[in-house]
Amino acid sequence: MDDEGSPQHITLQRSAMACGTRAAFLRCCSSIHCFSSSRSEILCFYNELKFFQEMKQVNFNCGPQCAGVSRFLAYGSLVALFVVCCGHEVFAQGEFQNLLQKVPNSANAIMCIDAEAVHASAMAKANGWDQKHEAAYVDKPFILPPEADRLVVASQLWPNQEFRQAWELGVMSLREPVSMRQVARLEGGYVDEIGGLQAVWTPSDAYFVAFEPQLLGVMHPAERQAVSRWATAASAGKTGRLSSYLESASSVVSESTQIVLALDLQDSIQPHRLQEWLADHSDDQAMTSSWSKVIRSAQGVMLQVRLTNKAEGELRIDFAESTAPLENNAKKLTLNALDRLGIAVDDLEKWNFELQSRSIVMKGDLSESGLRRIFSLLELPTSKFSSVDEQSLSAMDSEAEVIKASQAYFSSVTTLLDDIRKEFETNRDARSGYSAMYMDRYARRIDRLPILNVDEELLAFGAQVGQTMRDASVSQKSSGVQAGVRNSQVYGNYLYNYEGSGYYGVRSTSSVRNQIQREEAAVAKDVRFTNWKEIEDATAEIRQRMTAKYQAQF
Repeated sequence: MDDEGSPQHITLQRSAMACGTRAAFLRCCSSIHCFSSSRSEILCFYNELKFFQEMKQVNFNCGPQCAGVSRFLAYGSLVALFVVCCGHEVFAQGEFQNLLQKVPNSANAIMCIDAEAVHASAMAKANGWDQKHEAAYVDKPFILPPEADRLVVASQLWPNQEFRQAWELGVMSLREPVSMRQVARLEGGYVDEIGGLQAVWTPSDAYFVAFEPQLLGVMHPAERQAVSRWATAASAGKTGRLSSYLESASSVVSESTQIVLALDLQDSIQPHRLQEWLADHSDDQAMTSSWSKVIRSAQGVMLQVRLTNKAEGELRIDFAESTAPLENNAKKLTLNALDRLGIAVDDLEKWNFELQSRSIVMKGDLSESGLRRIFSLLELPTSKFSSVDEQSLSAMDSEAEVIKASQAYFSSVTTLLDDIRKEFETNRDARSGYSAMYMDRYARRIDRLPILNVDEELLAFGAQVGQTMRDASVSQKSSGVQAGVRNSQVYGNYLYNYEGSGYYGVRSTSSVRNQIQREEAAVAKDVRFTNWKEIEDATAEIRQRMTAKYQAQF
């Protein structure tokens, strides 16, 4: 009935080739819930499929004597149909499922990375992202252990509070086991046991947990009780389910879309802040009311990153309501909202915008600086454990090793400072929350730099730079708190619309609020630029001292 070139035959062949290995076939089948067959039966079907593919004897007209084969073909056809319809996403979701199951359901942000696909990209190869040495950190816009096969980073973020974190964790599958003793030595911590699992405490305020020899978790902060409860629940499969929006992110990851970052925004927007912001954009109450209905229905934000010889991004903001009321204002409102939240990236201003029925979609190129800033929002709680191998670990602290490690450390610090310097040069007064979030994240990244064999004086410089950046962050946050206190009486005259459209009676004192915000922002700005001058002076001084000390270029 069907010959070798028939669509059915070709579909079966593609199914076998797509599955590749027995393990991949099993993962595919496990993601199709209608399968009731046992593991042994599925493997039997897999072996038969491969056999018939190789022997080119697939025949749909084999008669009743081939009942077993027909039964197999029925399963094979179902798998093939699933593969053809869903493509690589079926396998990607299966690969990440084991990692996602260990993420607490209180997470509202996740990042899924196909590390193998990242390392295979032209951009990663050109920059040596898969190299196991400290200098490689300089060229990485995000922390990606060379041993990692797939990686999920998750957090509970508070977008209305400069994206503060309640907690942050990473779960990664590894191509090769990592010794917990080695992790402890590299991190300067110690081996512990939590919930019956081997663990490592680290002075960077994180705990590693070995779920399996090639499945590693890491959580920040290193609150032992919280880590114990997470590890126990994750081991027992009782972390609960993530929101459907976050779960969908893993299915987008593929060989061509190597990284996906998603933030669940459902019920996160505060009505009074939204009304205040919209009032600054238009005096047309009917228009702002229609905008408010759309924006309050926000479901989430998803960023897809495709790495070729460059980085390309696609940012989607999804809503439950139609985006039609936003019309030609979508780009302006989006960029202004990112500014106001303090997570603006200049690359986005050059992106193409498209308004879809229930989404705003932006596409364009991402610079390495832009990648670093975006991924500082959500990244692994530590980086040192995968920086060097056992051979380097056992090497003596020779002067050559100290010079190499110190140069790499200094280069990493200055690379991060360059990102901040560019932002200061283009800083807009309207970007009220910028410094608070990025200064804090970049300070933390400096804290997490590899420090093995680094000159102690240089480490002291790095610690001071991090503290100065945190001081600037606190100053910015404090200005917001102080402005809020001074604005308290202004907020007292909001009226509530009981028909459900939210706060709408913003009293006519917006100019007073704006004046208060400008005054407090000016104070914070003075502190910020004073601190920045201190950082630049200290950087120039330590460069001279290290160059003179080691007679090497820093």
